[in-house]
Amino acid sequence: MKLTYRGVEYDYNPPVLEVTPSNASTQYRGQQSQYKYVRHVPIPQPAERLSYRGSAYQTTRTGEIQQLGNDTATPNTWTTLGGKLTGHSSASRARRALLEESTALHQQNIARSLQHRMEVAKQRGNQALLEQLESEMRQSV
Repeated sequence: MKLTYRGVEYDYNPPVLEVTPSNASTQYRGQQSQYKYVRHVPIPQPAERLSYRGSAYQTTRTGEIQQLGNDTATPNTWTTLGGKLTGHSSASRARRALLEESTALHQQNIARSLQHRMEVAKQRGNQALLEQLESEMRQSV
């Protein structure tokens, strides 16, 4: 089919779909007709070797899945990172030491602040506040 668009002529050949008539006949406004549908063309799938949670499998060109043996499976990342995950690395030891040091410093700051608040409560003679602060000190220790 020859077409022209903005002065440019070109041949347009629309793709032809393969149509298959069905066994079911229908009637529309009194006219008999036969239902036709487009034949499905299988699309080839890529064949890949994949791994999911350490289990190796392979896809085929038809889209099927084949389980592969353990000999072709990729090594488990959890076993290779075992030492790092259990906390035996030097970085995790340094991180743990820093965390313990900051926790101790935080506890000291809380105790110092509580002690100062108790001294102020004694100076003002506020016995109810003093009892609350003593209760808080017992809970924090």
